[in-house]
Amino acid sequence: MSFDSLLIHTVTVYNIVPGSTDRYGNETQVFDAGTPTPARVQQLDVGGQAREELQGQDERSTYFKVFMPPTVTVSGLSQLVWGAKRMQVSGEPHLVYDGVDAHHYEVMAQEVLGG
Repeated sequence: MSFDSLLIHTVTVYNIVPGSTDRYGNETQVFDAGTPTPARVQQLDVGGQAREELQGQDERSTYFKVFMPPTVTVSGLSQLVWGAKRMQVSGEPHLVYDGVDAHHYEVMAQEVLGG
């Protein structure tokens, strides 16, 4: 089975780009229009349980591992949208190499709800 056949989801990657300037002349940063890419999204679990953290009563975080092709532009400041889920990349994406070349990205992502 090829790696590409495992990428059964579509994720849109939003990267930070320079925006306009604020009233003090400082450059602002905004997210670009987004780039859809094939991906595989897996909710992380610990001991067979979904990995979810509650912060107070109103906020919860769910963690995902996202596999993407090596040609994708993604960074630790990117956001990912998968269906109705908007996730923040957590840490820098890990580019995995096979014996010859770049094979795929492994990206840790966090969805925060509430708060």
